[in-house]
Order: sequence, then structure tokens, then C-alpha cells
Amino acid sequence: HCGYTHLPYSRCLLRRATLPCTSVLSGCVEGLGLTRVSFGPRRLLVGLMIALVSFVAFSTPSASAAEDEQSPIVTAALSHLGTHGGQCWTFMRQAVLEATGRTVGFDYRQGFFDAGAVEVSASEARSGDIIQVAKDGNTGAWASYSGLHTAIVMKNLGGGRFNAIDSNQNWDEMVRLRPNYDPYAGAARNGLQVHIYRIPGGSGGGAVAAPAEPATDWAAGDSAVVLTDSGCLNLRSGATVAATKVTCLPSGTPATVIGGPIAADGFTWIQVETSGGTGWVAARYMSKTASAPAPVAAAAAAPAEGAASAAVPQPAPVAAPENMLAQVHVDNSPGCLRLRSRAGVGGQIVDCLKAGTALSVLDSSVVSADGYDWLNVRTAAGDGWVAKHFVVE
Repeated sequence: HCGYTHLPYSRCLLRRATLPCTSVLSGCVEGLGLTRVSFGPRRLLVGLMIALVSFVAFSTPSASAAEDEQSPIVTAALSHLGTHGGQCWTFMRQAVLEATGRTVGFDYRQGFFDAGAVEVSASEARSGDIIQVAKDGNTGAWASYSGLHTAIVMKNLGGGRFNAIDSNQNWDEMVRLRPNYDPYAGAARNGLQVHIYRIPGGSGGGAVAAPAEPATDWAAGDSAVVLTDSGCLNLRSGATVAATKVTCLPSGTPATVIGGPIAADGFTWIQVETSGGTGWVAARYMSKTASAPAPVAAAAAAPAEGAASAAVPQPAPVAAPENMLAQVHVDNSPGCLRLRSRAGVGGQIVDCLKAGTALSVLDSSVVSADGYDWLNVRTAAGDGWVAKHFVVE
């Protein structure tokens, strides 16, 4: 009833190699649809051999893997617990982006490698690693079949089981904990494969070694510019990947160093002042500049009592490609596309648009914010902003 292969053995059910002594029932278990199956002696012997092989294949993890470690990705995921997270895949991508600044590509296998991930075994998995259940021969962005699922490891329990956190496990797009999760059982039922990936800077202790830092001596007063190919660089409140994200600075953003450097979580951190605020960034994604950047504008004085609050500033528009069309549709990426009240992931969610939803583009320019290019569109649900990456002609 939990999705495992059950074989009758004497008066016990064989579940993998754990042999819980539960009486074999004739007919169906109430509400669970578990039927009694008869096996001859030879088939029973084969079943026992398969169980033994499974036990060896999913050996108990090392002590470090079994520990209930904290990790940046799990911390980010837990901040959304009990909220609407969308499809399991989109929720995982958001947690990875928030925790590491890395973007998982749109493929259920290659997408992880695009983010710099390495694959690990079930016994090596630890907090912050990503479990992906998919069909190796069909991992593209438009893949859709029974059993396809993504979850984030919180603790490795051994034997191919994990305490995890994911979204949409009950098909309601809500973020929930998933204790004692066995992805291998579900994969076996649907003829799928399980892969576990580790994102640099996102897992618990002993994470994948980060690339060596460039030999740069940072000092207060240095001028620099954000230089990253992942869309934007996280600006955090402290010198750690667990610190609150202030904003995400687009590549090319000028900055002035005002503190640091500090070594933590495999990165060298510098405190910077930018037009998007003051905070800490990973120095490897900053490049020194010869001239000072434009000075950061002083914060406006607080409005008088009863006065309207100042509008949230929007990034400068970027010219749209010449082939941008007035009529587009939501693509077939997993989940739904969020229609927001303004450009940026901080905009209020107006609606979540299903694949194929027609959109009318209201402006021929796009706005770059939080690692995405945003389109101002009109839909049956109202006007708003959507990430251009997820719309097609």
C-alpha cells in the first residue's frame, strides 16, 4: 500500500529486506487495494534473492551522510514550508537559486549539470542534495509521465530512504515535509530511474569543493562590478549562504567594497554598497574596476505622516528582440507560470497560468530583474508580468 513490492513469506510480508512481520491478508486491505498473491517455491526464492541484492545496493550511509545536517538549500526550502510552492521541479529550482545563486537548467538531468552539480550515490546523499526521479531516455523540459518527481534531501535514513521536503506531493502544489521517502520504490513502479545531485554550496557538511577563488586582494574603497553568467548575484545580509537575501544583483551592477574579506561556506565574502542595497556577496563573482562606479543615491527621506509611500523602483527596460510577437502563449514547462503584479520575484502573485494560456504583450520592451527578463502582458485573469523565458510564439 506504500508503493513497495510485497511478497508473502510465511505469515510475514517481505518489504525490501526488512521483513516486517505483518500478517498476509486475503482479498484487499480496506481502502488500500492490497491483494494476496500466490507464489510457488521457486518464485519465492527469486523474490528473496532480489531483496538481498536490494539490501546490498542500498547499504547504510556513512555516519556523516546519516547525520541530520543543516544546509543552505534545506534552509531555503524550509522557509516556504506550508506555502504554495508550485510544481516539485519549480520549487526545487527556486530553493537552489535562493540558496546558491545557481540556476538549474530546463532538463531533468542535464539541467543539474548546467548548475555545476555532481551526481552522488544513495549512500553518499546528505542534506541539501536533490533527488530526481525520471526516465533517463526522456528528461527534456516537456517530459510528462507518471512518477516524475523532484525532492530535496533533509536526512539520509539509509537503505535508499530519506527524510525530504518537496512541493506538490499531494497534487495541491503545497510545500510539505516527506518523512521516510523511498524514491526507488516509486521509480520501480513506473519504470523510471533515480539520480541524486549535489549543487556546489548547497549541501550539508563536506559539500563539493568550490572552485578556487581568484587571487584578488580586496580592501575597503575598491570599485568592482558583478560578473556572473547565472543571471544575477545574491546580495546577502551576512557573510554566509544561510544569510537572508537582500536582492539579486544583475551582471554588470557596479559596487563599492566597504568591508571584508571573510571566508565562510567555501566562499570569500566582501561587503559592498550598490544601487540595490548594502550587503555581502561572494567575491569570486566580482571583478575589480579601475574607475569608481557611479555613486549610490542616498535614500529618500521618509514621507510625511499620511503621505503615500514611494513606488518600488523598476530596473531600466532592455530592448526586446526583433522577433518579439504581440501574441504569445505559456510554454509546456513543468507547473504553471506565475503572473505577478510587477517585474521581479517579489511581485505579488496575481494568478498561476497553465500551459498554453494565451497572452497579449502590452509593451515591446522587457525588464530585467532577479535573473529573469519580464514581459508586461494581458490575460483573461488580468494584467501583470511574467518571466519571458516561459512563453513561446
